[in-house]
Amino acid sequence: MVQETKTMKSASTADKPAKLFEQNEPSNSVKLDNSANQDKHTNPNKVGKSDKASKSGKSSKSNKASESGKKKLPKSLIIGLVFVGIGILFATLPFLFMVINTYQSHEQADSHAQAVQALKPPSGDVALQEARQYNQDLYRDGAKAIGEVQDPWSGSSDSASEKDTRYQKMLDIPDDGIMATIQYPRLGINLPIRHGTGNEVLSAGAGHLYGTSLPVGGVNTHAVISAHTGYDRLMFDRLSLREGKIGDFFYIQVLGETLAYQVRSIEVIEPDDFSHFGIDAGKDQVTLLTCTPYGVNNKRLLVTGERVSMPEPAPDPASMPQSHPERVLIASVLVVWLLFTLFVLLYLRKRRRRSKSAVGRALHRAE
Repeated sequence: MVQETKTMKSASTADKPAKLFEQNEPSNSVKLDNSANQDKHTNPNKVGKSDKASKSGKSSKSNKASESGKKKLPKSLIIGLVFVGIGILFATLPFLFMVINTYQSHEQADSHAQAVQALKPPSGDVALQEARQYNQDLYRDGAKAIGEVQDPWSGSSDSASEKDTRYQKMLDIPDDGIMATIQYPRLGINLPIRHGTGNEVLSAGAGHLYGTSLPVGGVNTHAVISAHTGYDRLMFDRLSLREGKIGDFFYIQVLGETLAYQVRSIEVIEPDDFSHFGIDAGKDQVTLLTCTPYGVNNKRLLVTGERVSMPEPAPDPASMPQSHPERVLIASVLVVWLLFTLFVLLYLRKRRRRSKSAVGRALHRAE
């Protein structure tokens, strides 16, 4: 019995350490967790540094992505656009100057008409009578010479018309150097007519071909009015482009009188052919002379009209629809610039969209 009790005690004492060991295991894990928490509280910089490092990595990537999206335009692109803009400017400037000069010619013609209305009688009537007498003498005696030289556009500093003092005095009122104006409403022509066809005259408007009848109308007369095409202003350009038609009306306004002419013939001649400028007996004619083909100018275009009455069949020029080719030029220039601006804006918009999509992809990768 004593031995059995001893053995039971020893067995119980042997079991105790095992149970104690089993009970101590969870307490150790709690201690580990507590130590970890204590580390967090006692040394929070460790955790903060890791969080900051991850956040700074993300923010640096996002900043780089945003900076890549906000990149400036390449210098090569800017230089290219500037050069294209300069090219368009130089291409459109001549048309702008043409519009300005055309308006100036129209203003000169209109101001001359206003100055004529302000003339006191009988100065205008006397001037018209002198011009008609000049035409009668020309028909009777014939022209000593026609034009400044063989061709109004061949260029010569020796002006035959400037040497003829009687001719220079004809229709020289008011004192503005303009003898009359030519209007071709359907083609938008409204130009002052000056004495002779020298370079200076033709550079500013229309000129009267020396040796032909003065543009005052009357039987046995044939006046020739010449003007440039393809110059720094719109003059007889649309005639050269063959826009004139038989049956059209054009008008000569001289010292308060309006003379209507209807186009009877349109023909092309050689530059040295002056046989078409003679006077047909019993007729009152005016020929509009210019270069053709447009831009080549190696031929001469003649648009000849014969005097008709007003208001029938020729309507009053003020009541006719007026063409404005200079407005077409302005619209063309504006369209070119608008297209260029639209191209630049669309290109920049497309580039901005690409940049935004690139930024989005970069931010997505950063996350």
